[in-house]
Amino acid sequence: MMMKRDELLIGWAVEDITPHGPVVLFGQYYDRQSRYVESALTATACAMASGDGKEQAILISMDLIWCTASLRLALSTILHNRLPGFDSRYLVVNATHTHSAPSPDIDTDYGRQLLEKLGNIAVKAWQNKKPAGISRALEYAAVGHNRRVRYADGSAEMYGATDRSDFTGIEGPSDSAVDMLFCWDDAGRLTGVVMNVPCPAQVTESKYFVSADFWSEVRKQLRQHLGNDVHLLPQCGAAGDISPRNLLRPYTPDEPNMWDLPGMTEAGSRLARALLAAYPGAAKAIQRQPVFKHMAAEVQIPARTVTEQEFEEAKAIVEEIRAREPEDPASPATAFNRFLAGISANEAVRAYGPWDNKNTDYGILRKKEMILSQYAQHRVQPFYPVPVHAIRIGDAVMATNPFELFVDYGARIKGRSKAAQTFVVQLCDDYGDYLPTQTAIEGGGYSAMATPVGPDGGAVLVEETLRLINAMF
Repeated sequence: MMMKRDELLIGWAVEDITPHGPVVLFGQYYDRQSRYVESALTATACAMASGDGKEQAILISMDLIWCTASLRLALSTILHNRLPGFDSRYLVVNATHTHSAPSPDIDTDYGRQLLEKLGNIAVKAWQNKKPAGISRALEYAAVGHNRRVRYADGSAEMYGATDRSDFTGIEGPSDSAVDMLFCWDDAGRLTGVVMNVPCPAQVTESKYFVSADFWSEVRKQLRQHLGNDVHLLPQCGAAGDISPRNLLRPYTPDEPNMWDLPGMTEAGSRLARALLAAYPGAAKAIQRQPVFKHMAAEVQIPARTVTEQEFEEAKAIVEEIRAREPEDPASPATAFNRFLAGISANEAVRAYGPWDNKNTDYGILRKKEMILSQYAQHRVQPFYPVPVHAIRIGDAVMATNPFELFVDYGARIKGRSKAAQTFVVQLCDDYGDYLPTQTAIEGGGYSAMATPVGPDGGAVLVEETLRLINAMF
């Protein structure tokens, strides 16, 4: 069948990526062995192409903590061999940032199985492409909240206590927007929804089961209301300083436990309600021949500078803690074993997390040793290579980055984008750690310490992303 040059083709595929048997759950400073599967892990692929095939994209979303550069590279190689008509530069792989799944390390049995399944759904989605229409929508859901707490002395803590007399406020903003792209077949039937939420899927981040977190509840309700044939491709928006917990009302009777299954269900229900509220209007606003463009680039952005003073301070702290370490690594007095003992004690008496304490010797040691490593590394490699995509679909655009990007950077991109609606997608194609603001660095605390890229690099990322976006308008 002859395709029109300006026609948009879309195909979908989905695969269960739940591990078989107990696994080590990834995302904390300590190993957690899974005891059971609370909900299945899913990978979803959405393939897009213009009628003439010149513009292309394969979007893949995974219920995992992140996508590694090695995973993305290996998958690109697979697609180069299996899909000769697809340019693997236009592959985008993102993660929902659940902490209730195994590591996506491709050198493990699970990683190898994952890679095979991702290749299969990418090929299937590409082969399933058919003429399609799209409509964009925007709703709001109170799911993500800023998790950095400020104090009178200027310091900040992730998940800091808000009942202290020196508490002065929450450090940064939140973003309750839910950006959605509805995809339709040529008969007007809904085939799938891309859903962008500025919040990581980590309500159950410290539990001992496999879970897709709140996205499992969204999928469940989507199937109940719209049928089993509608796909969901989740994206995590700019949310490096965001979590699913309202620290101003953390443990009130009106808020379910946002460290456990009741909170997970509630967060998913809020998102499902937003999607279902948007559905009728989206069905009346289908675009049949939207503009479709995809630009991909590798941007060199400056690495975060570790000063001589920061290096010397970190070195002194590391040496002091190391000097107190017992010779026997199995001793209960080691920094790590004391850290684990604290977790066990907290889990026994507290219903709410976090159960680990990153201000202990072990938590401090990990970050300070990273500073020492970066001090040497950044003098050899002063720039950080960052994969960035800008994908225009109609008057909306998706812009990607590999970071846990603080919400302020997403706001800068959205505010200055020429698109009518901008989906900022973090945790794509690599893992670049947190990217904090200058305010966060001045406040300190876990998520602002020892990051590969700082505010200077963040500013470059914003400008380069906007350059790609606005060139398409």
